[in-house]
Amino acid sequence: MSNETAADRSVAELIKLHFAEFTAAEKRTARALVADYPAAGLGTVTQLAERAAVSSATIVRFAQSLGFDGFREFQDRLRHELGTREDSALSQALRRESASGSVKVGTLAASQRAFTEGIERTFDSLRDDEVRQLVSWLADPKLRITARGGLYSGLLAQHLVKELLLFRPNVLECPRDPVELATQLVDTGSKTDVWVVFDFRRYTTETERIVRQAKSHGARVALITDRWLSPIAAIADVVMSCRVEANGPSDSLVPGLALVEGLCELAVEQLGDAGIARLRQIDPLRTELESGIREDS
Repeated sequence: MSNETAADRSVAELIKLHFAEFTAAEKRTARALVADYPAAGLGTVTQLAERAAVSSATIVRFAQSLGFDGFREFQDRLRHELGTREDSALSQALRRESASGSVKVGTLAASQRAFTEGIERTFDSLRDDEVRQLVSWLADPKLRITARGGLYSGLLAQHLVKELLLFRPNVLECPRDPVELATQLVDTGSKTDVWVVFDFRRYTTETERIVRQAKSHGARVALITDRWLSPIAAIADVVMSCRVEANGPSDSLVPGLALVEGLCELAVEQLGDAGIARLRQIDPLRTELESGIREDS
């Protein structure tokens, strides 16, 4: 377990951590905030209370339940997050240069610490009920799993697909061709489709638009995002957050990759003999095909 304090966590992470302890009114407040995060919390107490259909006193208690002295401190944290969630590789590199006088090559030990802490904090933030729900979907071969990511997070979507395809059918990466994508969205059904979406800060408008279409056609959505929450969190059925901060200027995919690996391991375990039987068919065929390719070359 990490030794992370409340000051190290985003408001969204604090909500996940304390959600089970909230009163019914506080849970309504949490849902209203997540539905338009963090903008919903940047207005007045009265505005958030009206949005959540609770009293103003509940809003103040909600902020205190998260560990803040009051609503003003709660908003200060959200305002800070608003800037942080827009950070790019350039802005982070310039900040490091300003702090150190020049961009210096660090040690691998520093990177190791950052990656290890990122993995620990990612896994510590997970809710057991959401892990069970997503794994049950990943392990159900009757469901079509569609993975979608952005420019960099697309690597996580690809890895999820390759990990699962060996053990179950009906797993694919979101089509990039507009005709194929439109066809898949039209064919999406409430009992047949789950979308696993990766969306990290400087969030992708195209991904949000596609996922909203999938949701409108009945798909269930599992979002893997960062601790500042992609806008897709407002419509997702399951939301998991990863720590993306790294020792260098670019965000890290390492914690996200560890999460994908862990989820796939649990899904394969749940698939049991059926997954192994599929692998027994695939593995010799793959070896035969690879051998033919080498002979042709």
